[in-house]
Amino acid sequence: MLCDDADVRLLATTTLYASDRVQFVSERFATPDGEIERPAAHHPGAVAIIARPDPEHLLMVWQYRYPLRRQVLEIPAGTCAPGEAPHLTAHRELVEEGGYAAGRLEPRCTFCPSVGLSDETMVIFEAFDLRPVAAQPERGELIRPVLMPLTALAEHRRNGAICDAKTLLALALLGQELGDRPC
Repeated sequence: MLCDDADVRLLATTTLYASDRVQFVSERFATPDGEIERPAAHHPGAVAIIARPDPEHLLMVWQYRYPLRRQVLEIPAGTCAPGEAPHLTAHRELVEEGGYAAGRLEPRCTFCPSVGLSDETMVIFEAFDLRPVAAQPERGELIRPVLMPLTALAEHRRNGAICDAKTLLALALLGQELGDRPC
């Protein structure tokens, strides 16, 4: 049944887990179909950065992703600190993960990566006027920056190393062929 936003009211929220990065809750709603309970993850937002130090390369990072229990190849990204503006997060994450500072960042795309579970909003920025600096990964962030030739992206997509939504969207924004390999 299609309804208006006004037809759905939040009745109660029970916090199941909370950290500085995410809050997992169970929420009860009044809807035209009656009361419904749904899990949700509330998130402060995140950013991802398209950084091309030269026309032939894309700055990427090999990062161990604990939920997947393996390394993936992705563009630099990170979670906004509470109250932190996305462009400030992007500047910080580019230095921390990628070892580059940007003279200028331009927003390219804002999207919600998992609308069925989370209220996270992610902004993809494109970085310009790049200069190398010392990378400063956070504790527990098992990460290695790499300048990836654009010609190698399709192979990494085919072999499953590139599998996350933000990186796939960034590659599409750059006009890269994504191929047909399932994630």
